[in-house]
Amino acid sequence: MSLQRQRKPNAAPLLVWEFDWQDCPVAFKLRGLTHYVVSVKTPILFPPAEMPILSHMSAQHWFIVQREDAAKVLLLEQEVIGRNERYLETAHGRSRLQGTYDWDAVVLDATTRRMVRTDFELFFEREEWFRQHNLPYRRGYLFWGAPGNGKTATLRVMAAHPHIRPYTLDLSDMEGKSVDVFHLFQKAAENTPALVILEDLDRAFPTEGKRTKERTVSFQTLLNCLDGVGTRDGVIVVATANDPTCLDPAILKRPGRFDRVVQFRNPDTNLRRQYYLRLSPILRGQEFETAIEKTEGFSFAQLRETYILGAQSAFEQGREITVEDVIEAIDVQTAGAQDLKTSVATPGFVRHSEPAARRK
Repeated sequence: MSLQRQRKPNAAPLLVWEFDWQDCPVAFKLRGLTHYVVSVKTPILFPPAEMPILSHMSAQHWFIVQREDAAKVLLLEQEVIGRNERYLETAHGRSRLQGTYDWDAVVLDATTRRMVRTDFELFFEREEWFRQHNLPYRRGYLFWGAPGNGKTATLRVMAAHPHIRPYTLDLSDMEGKSVDVFHLFQKAAENTPALVILEDLDRAFPTEGKRTKERTVSFQTLLNCLDGVGTRDGVIVVATANDPTCLDPAILKRPGRFDRVVQFRNPDTNLRRQYYLRLSPILRGQEFETAIEKTEGFSFAQLRETYILGAQSAFEQGREITVEDVIEAIDVQTAGAQDLKTSVATPGFVRHSEPAARRK
C-alpha cells in the first residue's frame, strides 16, 4: 500500500490510502498458532506539521493475524527483538549499543590487528586449550595512546561481538562506589562470555604525585577484580589510558592483569591514505599524496575533522568534495594549531583561520 497527499482548495493536505503492494506478502504458520500469519511491509508518509512539503517516506512492518493468535504473535515478536537488540550494561542500568561487529570499521596497523583482533577472535576458540593446560580462561587488554587514534572505536567493535555481553564502568565518576565495581564484575562473571570496559584508567587511578582528587572507588577492589577474585572464566577486561606512565604502578607490575598492552599510535603514511580513501574513494592523484604528506603527525580524529571541514566547504558551493577541499582544510587546521600554541597565555577564544581563497 502507499499514501498519496491530496489538497482541496483552501484546505490542509490530506493523507489518502491507496492499495499498491510493493512486495508480495509472506504467509507462514508457527507452532502453537491456530491460523497462518501474514507478514508485509508498507510505505507510510509522515508529513511534518508545519512544512508538509518536507514530508518523508518510511516503511512499516505489519503482521496480519487472527484475533485469537494476536497475543502469542506479539510475545514472539518481542522475544525476537530482544534477542537482536544489543545493550551496554552499566552499574545502574544499560544503554543501547551502537554499531555492528565489523572490524573494517576501524583502520589498524598490522601489529595492532594481530595483538587485538586476531587474539580477541581466537579467544573464543581457545577454551578447551586453556582448560587442558590448567590456565584461567580470561583475557586482559590495556589500550594506550593519544586520544583520537581508535581506542574507543576498537572497543565498540569488540562490544558488538554477537556472542558476548558487554559491561562498562566510569571509574572517574565521583558517585561511583567500590561495591559498583564488584557487582559489575560479578554480573559479567554470571553472563559469560562477557566484556568489561574500563576507560581512562590513568585518570581514575594515577600515581600518587599526579592524583588531583580522592578516589571514590577502592583501589584494592579494582585490583582484586582484575586478578579474578569473585569472577569466573570467560571474562575479558579491556582498559584504556592516554599515558600508561601515569598509572599507579600496582596496576601494571603484576603479570597477568593485562595480557596485551597495545599502543594506538598516530597513523603512518599508509594508514592515513587508507583512512581518507574509506571516507571518499574519489580522493586520488598527486595532490592527494601531497595531502597525505601534510598530515604527518595527525591522529585519526584530526584526519576526520579535515575531511568534514572540506566536505562542508564543497557543500556550501553545491559540488562534490575534492582533494583541494581537503588540503585547504588541512592548512586551516594546521594554522589553528599554531595559533593555539602561540596564544596559550592569552585569555579569550582562539580565532579560527578561514581558508585563504574559496573556489567559485
